[in-house]
Amino acid sequence: MTESKEIFLDKNLRCGGFYELAIQVCPSIDNVPIKLYTDFIWTLNNVSGPFDEDYKTIRTDIENIQHRGLIRLDDFVIPFMTYNIRETEPIETGFNWFDICFHTAAIEHVFGSEYQTWTENLKVPKQLTDFFNSTLKDLYKLFPFELGILDFEVSGQYYLDDLKKPLTNTWTNSNFYLGRENFDLIAPENRKIVKQIEEIN
Repeated sequence: MTESKEIFLDKNLRCGGFYELAIQVCPSIDNVPIKLYTDFIWTLNNVSGPFDEDYKTIRTDIENIQHRGLIRLDDFVIPFMTYNIRETEPIETGFNWFDICFHTAAIEHVFGSEYQTWTENLKVPKQLTDFFNSTLKDLYKLFPFELGILDFEVSGQYYLDDLKKPLTNTWTNSNFYLGRENFDLIAPENRKIVKQIEEIN
């Protein structure tokens, strides 16, 4: 417990940007899916928190944009956060986003300095990849989101509508995930970087 508290409170691990799963969930007028996702993540058996700045447990509240805690992946414990963003200008056409974020400094500290998730040739720990894969499937079962994106600092960079026409940024490291019913909407040129939720191992 002491080691977990120390790693959570270590401000040196809260830098370098985020390697994150960013999910375009649903239109902003519907907050129910955000509550479903938030409650799901923060009741996982391998998750502790959310905590305040002093490592005291707090309740989840979707009015709080950010929740911070710890997750155990195999033998590793790493700080992480969930982030929900509600686009409100205008609310009729905005979207709710739900992000699961890991600071790059924390990834390198916990898993090893070779795991650089912010470079062009990124290297991601298997434990993190497995977690994101299972989480994508679990959240999609709870509520079928529009689009999931996995990359460094990627939240809000792309929307489902962007993938309906060829991307001009063809060098992207981003991985895109969506349900089978939306796959046919994707431009053929983009399908090589898009994975269907139903095909995730």
